[in-house]
Amino acid sequence: MKNTIQSLILIAAMWSSAACIVANPVFPKDSADQAIMDAINDTIMPGAVLCVVENGEIAYIKAYGNRAVCPEKETMTDNTIFDLASVSKPLGAGTATLLLCAEGKLNVNDFVCQYIPNYHPDVQIRHLMTHYSGLPAYMTAKRLEKIYHERQLDSVISISDFMIDTIARCKRPSAVGEKYRYSCLNFISLQRVVENIVETDINSYLRNTHYKKLGLPTIGWLPNDSLLYRIAPTECLEDGCLRGKVHDPLAQIMMQGISGNAGLFATAEEVAQWAIWFMHLPAETRANGCNAGLWTDSVTTSTGELTPSCRHTGYTGTSVTVLPEAKRALVLLTNRVHPKDEHNLSALRRILNGYLTP
Repeated sequence: MKNTIQSLILIAAMWSSAACIVANPVFPKDSADQAIMDAINDTIMPGAVLCVVENGEIAYIKAYGNRAVCPEKETMTDNTIFDLASVSKPLGAGTATLLLCAEGKLNVNDFVCQYIPNYHPDVQIRHLMTHYSGLPAYMTAKRLEKIYHERQLDSVISISDFMIDTIARCKRPSAVGEKYRYSCLNFISLQRVVENIVETDINSYLRNTHYKKLGLPTIGWLPNDSLLYRIAPTECLEDGCLRGKVHDPLAQIMMQGISGNAGLFATAEEVAQWAIWFMHLPAETRANGCNAGLWTDSVTTSTGELTPSCRHTGYTGTSVTVLPEAKRALVLLTNRVHPKDEHNLSALRRILNGYLTP
């Protein structure tokens, strides 16, 4: 275990310096540029930032289109900060869980009720990480908020504690291990497991430890107001566009902005640096931390061989794909829900991930 911890520290230190830009990347950047610009011209999204990792180093980063189109147009820049939505899961609670497992403070075979009192007694950490807990996919934030205030619980329990208690006692649509059901509730639960172990909120924990070691200055929940001008706004509602405020309702309302399912803000380069750290971890460390919550499978290379692929997407228009053995990664950050939540990025993601496969 000691060697594993030392290797994690060494890997973090390796990537704490500024990104090294590699000349002449194999990735077909002209084709990628065209695919992204086509999506922008088709009003699928107002703009984007693409960051590509080749041979374990950042090979290409580029900004496209506009960061904002409402109330005024703003040009996209490659240091734009995005609401990562569900990409927060692997970069946030998933990473914290992996780190604690590597340090021997947590095991994916542990039962969640060891860390959260009154939680479903048959659910293990691995079930949360892999979405086999049987929990519902989501809960309606406005309804939960209404119940919380109608019952005048604010003098008894915090709204985030009420959220955890609700998850711990809720009716599950399926038995544990029976069916894959992607659920934001899994990672909200993981957040509380982490916080009960480290005895501080997950934002403070990761900012002061892992993100700091990786040299990531802006990534985190609840971004500082001084960064607002760099943040890509998301959906525009009756009272204005969301900017620096998480788009996801459960994260925004019930978890007050710091949530295991959503709410991380970061630049494309920061997500890429995280991907570089992840791909250099020993395969056993990744597996024992259930791959930080990334979806895992294999893709076929041009030579007909299979190579592992780990990826995740986010509702606001974000995605990260990591090919650990090939030492490649692709980060696409957009705010496709700005100004309105109307379009889908599935086709563009397929095209770009196809370009990534060696």
